[in-house]
Amino acid sequence: MDYEIVDRPLLMNFAEWAAEPGLRCSEDAIHQARLSFVDTLACMMAGARDPLTSKTADAMILAGASGPVATVLDGVLLSAPAAALVNGVAAHALDFDDYETPASTHPSAVIIPALLAVAELRPVSLGALAIAYLVGYEAIVRTGRSLGGYAHYLAGWHATSTIGPIGAAAATAKLIGLPDERFATAISLAMSTSAGLKLQFGTDAKPIHAGFAARAGVEAALLAESGLTANLAVMEGDSGFLARYGSGLSLEAVAPHFRERADCAMDTDPVLRKPWPSCSYTHRTIEASLRLAHAPGFDTGRISQGVIRLPEPFFRVAGFMGPKTPAQARFSTIYCVASALSDGALTPKSFDQAAIERPKVRALMARFEIDAYNAGPDLTDLSPASPDSVSLRLTDGSVQSETQAVVKGGGGNPLSQADIRDKFAHCGRPPKMAETLLSGAANSLFRFSAERWA
Repeated sequence: MDYEIVDRPLLMNFAEWAAEPGLRCSEDAIHQARLSFVDTLACMMAGARDPLTSKTADAMILAGASGPVATVLDGVLLSAPAAALVNGVAAHALDFDDYETPASTHPSAVIIPALLAVAELRPVSLGALAIAYLVGYEAIVRTGRSLGGYAHYLAGWHATSTIGPIGAAAATAKLIGLPDERFATAISLAMSTSAGLKLQFGTDAKPIHAGFAARAGVEAALLAESGLTANLAVMEGDSGFLARYGSGLSLEAVAPHFRERADCAMDTDPVLRKPWPSCSYTHRTIEASLRLAHAPGFDTGRISQGVIRLPEPFFRVAGFMGPKTPAQARFSTIYCVASALSDGALTPKSFDQAAIERPKVRALMARFEIDAYNAGPDLTDLSPASPDSVSLRLTDGSVQSETQAVVKGGGGNPLSQADIRDKFAHCGRPPKMAETLLSGAANSLFRFSAERWA
């Protein structure tokens, strides 16, 4: 695709809007940003207990990255970029963090660790954090759309790792008040770090991708603030970001995503928050399984055969058939279904090593088969038009089946504020922290330091 270099780079169009000092967003968008902080901090604190987080921090300390910025690990202080990396890993370690569908990323696990790292260095208000978060989210959604939306993810890219740095850089640039040209420079620098493949799913590399993206965003914004330069027309051209990472959309089709600013992405495409700590492509089958498990008289011993039906691209991501590790189990549709049917619930403990090795669950998994169907070329991420189903044939010959089209936590069935508060408390954070973040006290100064929230 031949992208003509234009007089006014697309990044400058976006930066002029985003860097505006008086930028305003809807009250509902601000509220959603606050909910994202509550939900993501819960995920970070739960993820802090995962060995991957402490191993990442140990590696940063050995690399000489100690500094003044607090992390989710007690007593571990690192440089701002290293803290963003560790906190990003913690946020994504359990795959409990939120996601969005226009760009198919985990936005908050990237944006919020980046913002927290900078908030430790410079006094900022909760209101400023919320606006910066929304700017980062806007950058992610618009970039995702410009790359063809789900097509970028289907091509094999882990969008959290390719588009995430752009959102983290935009959010950080907004928080530290970069003017428009340096704002655009920060995004351009972040684009030079874009990488990460879906082939890493089911390994430690996946949550590390979120940490890499958060770190890259902090570094890009601080480098731009120091006066370093970058090509502001990096999106356009035969070798530009759109041509290399996109799906062949014309410049005319892409430009409106950076020039038209009538709607806020958080208002039109809000984040989806997770009720279960596993890949989102397992969630509709989990919900269907839980309805079956809670039916009167249900007994897994009566299941002679089961069929899980879902779109083939979703199964390609969540397709571990015999998971050996917690990371693989989070990307195993068949394990999540068997565990939900066996226990009538799915919690972080469902992904402990001992839990995934249970003979009862393994025996139930062996009775299932997968029907990964072709949903057609117009499939979009978690589209209700392409539902999932779980069917059980019982020993008496009868069949029980449940179909789920709308994912729990999504636009058609969002988690309530009470659900998010409960998740926050369940993950070990003090309730007063959630109340502060949700209070609307725009002038309250925010620091992540553990002593503030003791």
